[in-house]
Amino acid sequence: MKTTLELPDGLMHRVKLRAVHRNQKLKDAIAQLLELGMAASPDTEKTPRAPKPVRLKGGRLNIGDIEAAIAAGRE
Repeated sequence: MKTTLELPDGLMHRVKLRAVHRNQKLKDAIAQLLELGMAASPDTEKTPRAPKPVRLKGGRLNIGDIEAAIAAGRE
């Protein structure tokens, strides 16, 4: 697949030098570096679970209770 990327000049220069030193095509060097980076990073395909809902004991909250809790959290 073809794509266009905007990379910092210094980074592109280092990638080009790496490709030359390893006798690789630039596209192969970039693909290899991307694969290595993807393998080194944590698995992001897992979807994070939503937190469990909070269950309140003692009845319903009113706006005053909510504002007091927010104010207490700021202190």
